[in-house]
Amino acid sequence: MSSETNYKKRRREPFNVDVKQVEIYEDLANEKDEVRLKAAHELVSRFTPESKPTEDQIRKALQRLFRGLCSGRKAARVGFSIALTEVLAQVFGSKQSAESSEISVSEAVKIFSSVTDPSGGEPGQERKDYYLGRLFGAEAIIKSSILFQSGVPLEEWNTVVGIIIDIGNAKPWLREESGWVLYRALHELATQKADVKYCEKMIEIISSNGFVKSPEGVAMWLLIQDSFPNAKLPQDVWKYNNDPLDRHDRRTLAKIMKQVSEAEDQSAALGVWNSRLNFAWDAVLSRLADSKPEGKKEKKDKKGGKESSRITFEEFWTEVVDDGLFAAASSDERKYWGFLLFMKIVDEGTLHRAEVIFTKNVVRCLMNQLAVEDRYLHRMAVKAAKTIQKRVSKEPSFASVAVKGLLSGSLQFDQITKTKTVEKIVLEADAESLQKVIERLERLIATPGLDEAKAAASSRQYLADLFVSIVRTRSPAGEEFTPVLQYILSILVRYAYFGDEQGEQIANPAISSATQELFRNRINSCLNSLISNIKDPAEVAFAIVRQIRDYQKSEEYGKFIIEIDGTIAESVDAAFKSLKKLSSKVKQDDKGTKDASVQAFRLVYSLTILQVYNGDADAVSMLDELAFCYSKFWGDKKSKKEDRSDASNALVEILLSFASKPSKLFRRMSEQVFGVFADQITADGLQSLISVIKVKENLAGQQEMFDQQDDDEDEDEDMEDADSLDSDVEVVDADEEGSDDDSDDEDDEEEEEEEDEEELAAFDAKLAEALGTHHPNDDNSSSDADMNDDEMEAVDEMLVKVFKARQQATTKKKDKQDAKETMTNFKNRVLDFLEIYVKKCHTSVLALDLILPLLRLTRKSTVKQISQRANDVLREYTRLCKGNAIPSLSTDTADDDEEEDTIEPVWDLLRAVHKEAMISGPAAHSSSASQASIFLVKKGADVE
Repeated sequence: MSSETNYKKRRREPFNVDVKQVEIYEDLANEKDEVRLKAAHELVSRFTPESKPTEDQIRKALQRLFRGLCSGRKAARVGFSIALTEVLAQVFGSKQSAESSEISVSEAVKIFSSVTDPSGGEPGQERKDYYLGRLFGAEAIIKSSILFQSGVPLEEWNTVVGIIIDIGNAKPWLREESGWVLYRALHELATQKADVKYCEKMIEIISSNGFVKSPEGVAMWLLIQDSFPNAKLPQDVWKYNNDPLDRHDRRTLAKIMKQVSEAEDQSAALGVWNSRLNFAWDAVLSRLADSKPEGKKEKKDKKGGKESSRITFEEFWTEVVDDGLFAAASSDERKYWGFLLFMKIVDEGTLHRAEVIFTKNVVRCLMNQLAVEDRYLHRMAVKAAKTIQKRVSKEPSFASVAVKGLLSGSLQFDQITKTKTVEKIVLEADAESLQKVIERLERLIATPGLDEAKAAASSRQYLADLFVSIVRTRSPAGEEFTPVLQYILSILVRYAYFGDEQGEQIANPAISSATQELFRNRINSCLNSLISNIKDPAEVAFAIVRQIRDYQKSEEYGKFIIEIDGTIAESVDAAFKSLKKLSSKVKQDDKGTKDASVQAFRLVYSLTILQVYNGDADAVSMLDELAFCYSKFWGDKKSKKEDRSDASNALVEILLSFASKPSKLFRRMSEQVFGVFADQITADGLQSLISVIKVKENLAGQQEMFDQQDDDEDEDEDMEDADSLDSDVEVVDADEEGSDDDSDDEDDEEEEEEEDEEELAAFDAKLAEALGTHHPNDDNSSSDADMNDDEMEAVDEMLVKVFKARQQATTKKKDKQDAKETMTNFKNRVLDFLEIYVKKCHTSVLALDLILPLLRLTRKSTVKQISQRANDVLREYTRLCKGNAIPSLSTDTADDDEEEDTIEPVWDLLRAVHKEAMISGPAAHSSSASQASIFLVKKGADVE
């Protein structure tokens, strides 16, 4: 009967359940923030003093909330902890509420302790949930501040603190969270100016449980020292001054802080490794001095009794991080934490702190991890490098610190890591920081810290290339960087042109001649960038040669490496005198623009002197020609027009000489100067350009252009050229009938292959003859016989001759290929000149002389790119000659006979164009001929 009665009671229970309250508890675990907050608000409203909750309601609510914290369902811990904190605050928060409540704080703590006891849970996830719920419950009790009210026994505080410490000791993966709850509690106590007994009791508990010798314990100790200076702390915890940061006890501190990584290593094995930095690092770092007190005098602490000698940040970093986390034997997990600390200081630290973190092991590990993509910490290393670059982009003055730190590991940091980290940092630096960087790099050029000459040369090459990158990037940046760029050039000048047996005093190891030549090439590269990006490139070029001359006279940096005899010295001195006079002629117009012709001539004059200093024998004769040009353009006011024309022609020859060199600098300079003097070019000067595009793109053409006839090979070369001359490069006179025997590039390649086969067959025949054997297809046979010594020597001599002939044939073939490349490059430069000329002087009657040569080049060139360029220049000319931009061939005062004489050359040119059009050629040739014909017809009609 009793069992039936109990059964009926259980059936009646659902009708007494508060459905709304059930829904509230359900919503507290909802994953949506707004739902959780609404549920918490509704629950808390039931426990306000006005609602007068009963003891049973409070007890059941606390039990339900504490149980909810131990649930792993959805977002239960978050929602239940918020509700629990507020309910506790409502029930016990005020004195009135505490007195009216029928349940005490002590009883609430007992409920918490019993409900969240993990010993009752099953091993595994359920017990883990209980530990987490217990920690969340302790945090909620502390946040509600009910333990700090008057009348609440101190034992309740001790109980909660003890529970938190037990959780941290029992579960290493919860140690940091446990310490964080207590650390935040101390902050709240300090904010509320609570009684010091709470923090004293906490320190006593964590000391007795061994928790104080942990990173979290150190953080709590330091916080109490700062926030509660009158607190009585245990005196037997730390050996020196009762301070965990004392310099004399830094090894103990290092051991404690490294336990963070050890605990994380243990957790990593359980699969719950934490990739965040422990909060204790912030607590320690914020209390470290950047440097020792001045005079190394130790300051007295706030109590005035003992002298403090706290470890500095630099000492801490070396002991704990560099020799600890980044030690060679450290695990990847420790190094991961080390990278996090490194990035934290780079991102947030002062310049002083950021400067000292580039220690030996840190930089070594950074380099090693960056160098190989499949290493465990490669991504962290990449992130660290990007953090440095990010700091530099926000704070350009940080660049000098970063470069100094990274290069302390190796001068070849970028090469080893296969990145451009250092280069990117340098290019982000501001002018002031860049100056410091350059000074640092200059010292590294002089003393790279390497004993092996080859390694030192490699490092110096990298630094020189870095200088070029800086100049290339910063030359367009404005006048702010001009002094820095000039300083870079002065460094290169010192090490490129000077040095002797006493050179060890300037550089160690001594700079090799190959490195000096490399520096000279890098000077040219720098000038190439400056010429196109700064307003006054002539001044920079003149400053360089003037600096070389000054150093040469003073011998401040050793002896000049180029031997300059009396004649050359006289030419150079005369050139400097002319340059000095030209500098005095530089004037500015109303817009602040200097005389372009003077500046252009100063530029070519200065670069010619630089070529003399580089040991170019041809440059000396060019100086004499420039002296002639100077005297006709500016020196002699009574110079006749013919003399100025001669000077103009001479200048064209000089510019052609520069253009023939495979140098970007000379190409850019010659184009700039040619553009300035284009309107002064005479018919003879223009013919000098035309003569270049007329020559063949082969060895014979190169010899014809550069006078490189070889007496030993004259006859052979003429015969080979006659045999291999392609019909599509044949010079066809305009008066002759057109020929359609042009061949394609494929025929060219086939002929070369046949030539190779013939050479190979001839070589086989000679080799067989030397060895006394027969071709396999030869039916004649002879019996093998042993050869005596004399016969063997004869065979050896024959073999030497055969292989020598083969080598000569190979060399000759290479010479042909090189000649073709040289002539192609030279023609490209001349076409650059002609393009400039037609843009600036298309209204000149002289420009008509370009039509036929360009049209022929379009057809004849064996290089497709040259043919296309010639076509482009001709099309550009005809496009520009429209409207009033047509060249004038006659004057209004001319009589009919004179006008007829003037127009006749146009008809002659038109007839030549028509004959050229009849010759078979590429499609572009026909199109260009058509355009030229239409243009000339229009011009002739306009004149008539």
